[in-house]
Amino acid sequence: MKGWGVFEIDINRDQLIANTVLVVIATILVILRFISRRIRESKIWWDDVLCIVASLHLFALLAVEYYWAHIGMRRLITAIPMENTVMLYKTLIVYQILYYDAMVCTKISYLFFYLRIFVSKEFRLATWICMMCAAAYWLGAILQVFLLCQPFEKNWNPTKPGHCANQNIAFSTIGAFNLLTDLMIVFLPVRFIWQLQMNLATKLALFSIFGLGLFIASITIIRIRVLTTTDFSDLPYNMIWAAFWSVTEPALAIGNSCAPMLRPVVKAIFPNLFLSDKVDYYGNSLPVSAPRNLKVDRAKQGTEADGEIPLTRMEDASHSISMYDGSTHEGSQDGCEASFSHRPKAEHPV
Repeated sequence: MKGWGVFEIDINRDQLIANTVLVVIATILVILRFISRRIRESKIWWDDVLCIVASLHLFALLAVEYYWAHIGMRRLITAIPMENTVMLYKTLIVYQILYYDAMVCTKISYLFFYLRIFVSKEFRLATWICMMCAAAYWLGAILQVFLLCQPFEKNWNPTKPGHCANQNIAFSTIGAFNLLTDLMIVFLPVRFIWQLQMNLATKLALFSIFGLGLFIASITIIRIRVLTTTDFSDLPYNMIWAAFWSVTEPALAIGNSCAPMLRPVVKAIFPNLFLSDKVDYYGNSLPVSAPRNLKVDRAKQGTEADGEIPLTRMEDASHSISMYDGSTHEGSQDGCEASFSHRPKAEHPV
């Protein structure tokens, strides 16, 4: 089987470098996520485990992209040996499985993060339903991989008797379900956050944190468009953009899932950012130098154990809002969780 330099073609070089940078950034954010856990002395839970699993799949996706550049990506199918073309089609199957695994692990990781901080029974039920939808998306995607061509060998051997469904339609349909689950996860907390008894600025800050997923949804739309227009009759030449976005999307999704948890690290690196006057749960100014042992004042103001901006636990206004009771919970939570005084009782460490 013939091979070429992975940076020999300019577009291969540019996209490989871009994807490598994104994967490195996602990896750094995952590491910072666990540093935040360490700072807060928080236990590892399923959202953390799934984030690691998604990251491992992301590394594999990038490795396959480099391999494709080595064996003929962005070269005409007539310009590369037949065994290279066969290997491209075979590894495409592996690539799809890696992509679907990475995306669903990231989605469910984010949903487990919701279960960390929301205590409303209605919201937690909706979160579990979203998890089942994400699992259904993954199952449908995996079935599509193995049922698209019958017999299975026809995926890489077009001369084999049998038939294959339209790949553009199949990939676009699965992509649409991917987008749907993204939007479900993004908009799931909106109503519950709006019902929280807190000042508008704090609500908008929470909306911005959870709304980062809209950017990932836009990447999903771009990827669907690419898959719709890809000419699979000359896969080696035309696969370049599908390969690029299939690494970009999970890399950004993993980074997005870590972003709400990085406040302890940011605070440790840039402590001056948190030296200005604090505001309480309802927007009233609090002195920075308030003693740590004033439990009664904290119960009234809703402040957290370390004097940071409080949000208490995420319980909607239809329930009683449980303010800070003067005790800490596992050294407080990290990132977005640092704003809450409790985690759901249903959570168990791995």
